Amino acid sequence: MALETLAELDAGNGVSLPRLAKRTGLRVSVLLRLYTLMSDARVGAEAGPGWARLHVDEDGRWIAHITPAGRGDPEDSE
Repeated sequence: MALETLAELDAGNGVSLPRLAKRTGLRVSVLLRLYTLMSDARVGAEAGPGWARLHVDEDGRWIAHITPAGRGDPEDSE
């Protein structure tokens, strides 16, 4: 559900976690954990699948982006 919502809302500029939280009904902290696990971040010895990317913008807001792999196109990478 979180990845599908991100895919629906991300038109290339990313989506703020509060907006995603409102849309999904999940807390921002839960989304932060989910998107971190969906990113290419390493948890222990395992790297994630690289479906999402997170960053903090200049105003201090967490922004999530869906990657081409998250859209189902593993051939195209960011």
